[in-house]
Amino acid sequence: MTDSFNDDIRPPDEVIRGQLIEDNKSNDDKEIEEAIHLSLQELNKEKISQIKYEEEIMNNYTNEVNRRKEIFKEFLFHLNKISKFDEEIRAIYDIIEPIIESYCNQMIDKCELDKITYDKIFNTLKNIRNTKLVIEVLRTIIVFD
Repeated sequence: MTDSFNDDIRPPDEVIRGQLIEDNKSNDDKEIEEAIHLSLQELNKEKISQIKYEEEIMNNYTNEVNRRKEIFKEFLFHLNKISKFDEEIRAIYDIIEPIIESYCNQMIDKCELDKITYDKIFNTLKNIRNTKLVIEVLRTIIVFD
């Protein structure tokens, strides 16, 4: 049984001896290679820095969108429910929903409306149970000219 086991083992490879070739590059070539190497290192550091900055910007954007949506989430839900039964509220909902959506997605910070529409919106919203925060934020978003 040991004979077949020894037959499967291959003999070791021959030892190869070599000699390192001396570096024949000129000092100018060595300096150029060193400069390229340093430039690539700086480029990689800058790239990593830019990626981190972009991630930070995206995280900040996402956090702000989520914060803004959280303010209006319940308000829009209730307003939408009520708007199914009341045409006046439906008209108000149709006006302010896209404004709030644009605000939440940071497309706009303010929306200027005429005085009549502005008054109609806030007079109608006075009659609906809302939080002070929602109304205060809405008044900063929706302004009249």
